[in-house]
Amino acid sequence: MNECAFAFGIGCILIVAQLSGDRIAAADSSPQSGPRWIDIGSEKVVIARDSMSADGRNALAWTVDSSEPVDWSLLEKDPNHFYEQYDVKEIWIVNIPDKKKVGSVADQGGYVRPGSHRTLSIAWGPIENGRRFALAAYEWKWGTDTLLLLDVGADDSRSTQIGPVLDKAIEAQIKRAKPRERGPFDSTYLLTGLPELGKRTGFSDPTTVGLPFVTKDRKQDAPVTEGILRLKLTRAGESPAAKFVKLTPGPLPDDPFSESARLAKADRELNAIYSALLKRLDTSAREKLRTEQRAWLEQRDRQADEAVRNKSDAENRRIVRDRVLRQLTEERSAELRKTLEPDR
Repeated sequence: MNECAFAFGIGCILIVAQLSGDRIAAADSSPQSGPRWIDIGSEKVVIARDSMSADGRNALAWTVDSSEPVDWSLLEKDPNHFYEQYDVKEIWIVNIPDKKKVGSVADQGGYVRPGSHRTLSIAWGPIENGRRFALAAYEWKWGTDTLLLLDVGADDSRSTQIGPVLDKAIEAQIKRAKPRERGPFDSTYLLTGLPELGKRTGFSDPTTVGLPFVTKDRKQDAPVTEGILRLKLTRAGESPAAKFVKLTPGPLPDDPFSESARLAKADRELNAIYSALLKRLDTSAREKLRTEQRAWLEQRDRQADEAVRNKSDAENRRIVRDRVLRQLTEERSAELRKTLEPDR
């Protein structure tokens, strides 16, 4: 993990989004619960998609950078067009019930259509004594670049980088369980869909969180371990802090009826086939397969994005996306399996 991969201001809150260059990409056109914008003082701010906490108290919002009058009716009629037409002036963390700005994000950029593979994700914790913790991750296709612990109150917010500590805990576990693995390793911390209150994953209480992760060998581009990190969160001094409590290795818990669980299972099966195939190939063939796999991943994501854009209003965007990703992943597994087991 690169500690300096992204510069965040105090108390920044991150959303599930996609980046194109230095711009935050809009999500799809799925219906948004709650207000699309609110007035804070003399400023009207847009509530960023997928950034609202479950209780509706906190969210990320952005002010519009425009010298011309803003067509706010467009945000209701055609949100995608609004996001494409207007750029961001500032990105704020807001207290929605009190219509108050409690912090801001240092990076700025307009919302555009999805176009790359970098994402910003957030998982909110429950409120205790007027404050709440949240985890935010800046990710790209091969792992998590930056993992932040956020401490958000009614009037302020603070943040600290906790990724390097967790990376070291995972690498220590790999060294004990798989001493032949040398790395370097890339870990992905799975915040998307993490429950605010959960038993094994998510926040089990306001200061305890189970964080699922998957770690790969960077050179081999192959999975090494996965599991759940349990963290105890505290407010110490000027910044929040996370204490590593326990690492539980093993398959991540699945809901057999959810598309996301089926996708996770398909990804694991593909990774196993891909890893086994790499071991059988010579250096030239391995590099060729890695190039093909990266191209396939990009094409898979483009097809999923297209399916989301073309979905009906009655369909859930995440279910649609996960379904397409799963189907394409299963097809890729079948294709690689024929190469791995030609006589099967």
